[in-house]
Amino acid sequence: YNDLPTFYSDLEANLAAMEEDGAEATMLYIHWGNEYHLQQNAQQTQIAQKICDLGVDVIVGGHPHVVQPMDLLESTVDPDHKTVCLYSMGNAVSNQRLGNLSAIQTAHTEDGVLFSVTFEKYSDGTVYLAGVDLIPTWVNLHYPNGGAEYAILPLDFDRVEEWKEMFNINEATVSTARNSYSRTMAIVGAGLEASQTYLAQAKEEREEYYYNLAWH
Repeated sequence: YNDLPTFYSDLEANLAAMEEDGAEATMLYIHWGNEYHLQQNAQQTQIAQKICDLGVDVIVGGHPHVVQPMDLLESTVDPDHKTVCLYSMGNAVSNQRLGNLSAIQTAHTEDGVLFSVTFEKYSDGTVYLAGVDLIPTWVNLHYPNGGAEYAILPLDFDRVEEWKEMFNINEATVSTARNSYSRTMAIVGAGLEASQTYLAQAKEEREEYYYNLAWH
């Protein structure tokens, strides 16, 4: 990021052009951060705040190869605007595993998330960010028929029996997957809960407003 002022001015121009073309909500995917660091660095925090101030609704980051926290940012220029930021989604299919690379000291590089957002449009044409959610994932390296296979497991533990059948997973592997889930939620859990709580409250207040508008 050698020229952040240019990046910001280009982004502001792009957002204005998108709005003119009819964009009703905005998400930004950005490549940033330090590899294998479980926390965002100061520059990521600075950039995220500026992106929030420019009015973007959701920021999704990549590059560190590990999951980094989620945060709910408040604009410094518009107190009514907030941005959900997931600093890093972690790895999807990857061979960056504990024991494979000297730079990797933990199994966090085996972890990732499936991140989803929900926007809702009201009768007056206004679009709001209504919800965010994620499912932790874990890269399962196994060797069916003698060859290596990498499978991304969505860590929905209601599907454990299905995993066992599909991927020939034993209880030891399930335990490893649970450890992955715990690692990821330790990083993103607080920010996810804060974001979901705020968005649910904002939706409740918004729908009360629209109800009163419709009936009074």
